[in-house]
Amino acid sequence: MPEFPGRADFWNIGYPYAGALVYLVAPIALASIAYAIRRRWRVWHTAVGEVELGPTAERWKAFLALVATGLVAHRQFVRRRDLYPGIMHFAIFWGFSILLLATTVAALEFNAEKYLNWVWPTAHVRVPLGFAWDILGGGLAAVGLSMALWRRYVMRPERLNTALDDGFVMTFLFGLLITGFLIEGLRIGATELNPASIYYDPSVAGWSPIGWVVAKSLLGIGFSVGFLETAHAATWWLHAGIFAGAFVYAALRFSRLTHMIVSPMNWYYRSLQPRGGLKSMGDFETLETFGAKDLPDLTWTQLMSFDACTNCGRCQDVCPAYLSGKPLSPRKLIQDMRGYMEERSPVLLGTPAGEAPPAPATSMVHDAVGDDVLWSCLTCAACLDACPVEIDHIETIVDMRRFLTLEEASTPDTAQSALQSIEQRGHPWRGTTLTRTSWMDGLDIPTLAEKPESEVLFWVGCSGALVQRGVDTTRSMASVLRKAGVDFAVLGEEETCTGDPARRLGNEYLFQMQAETNIGTFKQYDVKKIITTCPHCFNTMKNEYPQLGGNYDVIHYTAFVGELLKQGKLRPNEAGIGSIGTVTYHDSCYLGRHNGEFEAPREIISSIPGLDFVEMDQNQERAFCCGAGGGRMWMEEEGERVNHMRTDQFLETGAETVAVSCPFCIQMFDEGISSKGQEDTKRAVDLITILDQATE
Repeated sequence: MPEFPGRADFWNIGYPYAGALVYLVAPIALASIAYAIRRRWRVWHTAVGEVELGPTAERWKAFLALVATGLVAHRQFVRRRDLYPGIMHFAIFWGFSILLLATTVAALEFNAEKYLNWVWPTAHVRVPLGFAWDILGGGLAAVGLSMALWRRYVMRPERLNTALDDGFVMTFLFGLLITGFLIEGLRIGATELNPASIYYDPSVAGWSPIGWVVAKSLLGIGFSVGFLETAHAATWWLHAGIFAGAFVYAALRFSRLTHMIVSPMNWYYRSLQPRGGLKSMGDFETLETFGAKDLPDLTWTQLMSFDACTNCGRCQDVCPAYLSGKPLSPRKLIQDMRGYMEERSPVLLGTPAGEAPPAPATSMVHDAVGDDVLWSCLTCAACLDACPVEIDHIETIVDMRRFLTLEEASTPDTAQSALQSIEQRGHPWRGTTLTRTSWMDGLDIPTLAEKPESEVLFWVGCSGALVQRGVDTTRSMASVLRKAGVDFAVLGEEETCTGDPARRLGNEYLFQMQAETNIGTFKQYDVKKIITTCPHCFNTMKNEYPQLGGNYDVIHYTAFVGELLKQGKLRPNEAGIGSIGTVTYHDSCYLGRHNGEFEAPREIISSIPGLDFVEMDQNQERAFCCGAGGGRMWMEEEGERVNHMRTDQFLETGAETVAVSCPFCIQMFDEGISSKGQEDTKRAVDLITILDQATE
């Protein structure tokens, strides 16, 4: 009997000569992956766009946090009520990770004792550990793979795009698992359950329940010990060959298996900028081209993200453009970009240094992706939130929009009209009869020019001043600020568009002009704190103005007013809510998913006595877009309208009122409610208006 009962290392394999060959498998696997990553690294670096990586310490901190929540807890997989694939992936990942750990521990035990004359600590608990390896490793992996097989080939959800590569990967994993069980069962049958063996110990065999079942089955059939030994050796080498072959296949094909390496890389190299902040194009005078026309116009981290995509379809499942019948599928867009990368990169890599590469046979923008696909995006970030490997679809879409707008001037007509209005009038609302100060009539609101020492700048925004529904909200906001005794002022006629629509429609030049104008005005008045009712203005000034040197304390009104309520400066009462009825709340994409503010609006709602509140089914991170983001407010919409879909979700709650905290959202709900013929019984109201009424 061995000193420590349990698996006999290299039993029946022949050590050192034959058994030592197994150690070649690890170098083969590592060399294969290193070769694959090196080859792909060259492909990624055909992109020459500037990458801002930021501080290494901050990047590692963010990366380790993602590893903890993403890999360890699988939070990204299960938090969106997507339990079946979440449990499946959890079982596969942890099952095979535990099996790999078991193999590693066995190697450490063997080599420490043989070459260092030292007993590895786990040797003392080898038998109970065998139970953990068997159940938690093999059992979990078997459950996960079985679920994957059933889902991909029987359930066949629409979002899955099963390819030949998926079949190969499943075959490799099943091959590893089945041969592993067979090796264990054959060994147990020939040793621990064989009275003639020096390793005979039935009590130990039972600690490996899966292997014990296999062994009992083989012995029950009547196989001889000699056959078990021969089959064990053959299966052992087959198992090692499958392991090495899987890595070689992954390296040559750069298959789905490589996502185990590339996905964590994408986590590490992802942008650390706020989600709502689009990257800057930099100094226009130094640019030779505008936007992304070809691979070199992108960044290498974007190209890497195309390889990180596992084609899982989670982004497609939550995309409002796709769900409303538009041509955009975030999954397909990334896969099409990967296909274009594989087609175009050999030409770029084969072009001698200093020479211009030949023009592509197909256009990345027009052919590989398509104009209609790019203009369908709402920039709502539902795809970013759903992606388990942190791919930024919006960044790539906007880069190509910039090419369409700045290089080809092929922006959709209605969107181009809004851009021209911003350039000529400082706002996108062409045809409005209101002015920047119309909403102030009868309110005696000071401007910063009149009261430059004001503590807070109330940024009204284009919609808040120039759209009647926005005016109602703006007047309520001013009323609430006065009730709370806040020292504030506005810019009045000095206010101009933040540039948010221009940037998301691809006109970076116009965005920078608008931003620099506003930053200059803020500097003139030494502005430090800004509050706004518009999440789009809030996001732009908070997350994008710092790129141009504009750093301010920018607060959306929900957070600002929430603090006033906590301080007791506002005291809502039940009598003021009138005929509001039951209320539900719509999370604005640019306040919620882009900037993570979900609690403040609900705290305001809970502070109003007597207000009956009910959540929509799709709320907070899972909230459905209103349909106005990404410049879509100024584009014609064909087919099913996104705001109609969101209105239906509001109507399903049975609530009389949908509260919002965004001027775009309120317009989209107004149109949606009217289109459903529900304007007599249902209404959309900004949350600040409800609070204003409740504090009369």
